[in-house]
Amino acid sequence: MKKSIILMLAASTLLFASCASSRFYSEKASAIQPIAFVQPYSYITDAIDDWATEYLDEVSRVNQELLSKAVNSVGLPIQKSVAMAYNKEERSALNDWMHRFGNMNATAARDLVIPGELRDAVGKSGCRYGLVVADFGYLKNAKELALEKAIDTATKLLDAVLNKSIDLSDDAESCLNSVYALIFDNQTGNVVWFGSQPRRYKKNPVDPRIINDQVNALFKDFR
Repeated sequence: MKKSIILMLAASTLLFASCASSRFYSEKASAIQPIAFVQPYSYITDAIDDWATEYLDEVSRVNQELLSKAVNSVGLPIQKSVAMAYNKEERSALNDWMHRFGNMNATAARDLVIPGELRDAVGKSGCRYGLVVADFGYLKNAKELALEKAIDTATKLLDAVLNKSIDLSDDAESCLNSVYALIFDNQTGNVVWFGSQPRRYKKNPVDPRIINDQVNALFKDFR
């Protein structure tokens, strides 16, 4: 049942698979600085029946931590980190915007209107440019996986993943993950760069190696 959901989601996103990172800027990427890195938006879900998914807050926080570390290690001219409050279990204009952003291609991203919350946060940092990163993924039922691994709670399972005491590579077929990023000019409100690693089958959102690989691929064209 869950595998059918995963296959359906994978098939529905193939249209985005050919979208490579796109350069909007006319000069060198080194001119796009200083950059404020806005706290990543991580939204990891799990299937609860044939057509419904459930948001996993704890897993999303782990993914967010991995994503932050990966982005900060890429070598971008990030000068400040900006905290951002996301209430992802309630509808809000910012959450809706993030979900639209996480299904964008480069053409559509050019015309994105940056939400006031993001522009205000970047403005307070003193940086001209803001970096926004969003991750949308699927993880096999954490409780079932914990039982399979003889770990009594999902929390301990995720701790084991982060501490590398277990390897989830055998369960990769039950996962999907995607990462999107954009950089905007806070003076003009315009998007100056967009990149995407669209939804990929067998990409585990709490595997540090997977996240590092996706982030490195995401920013390889930012030169």
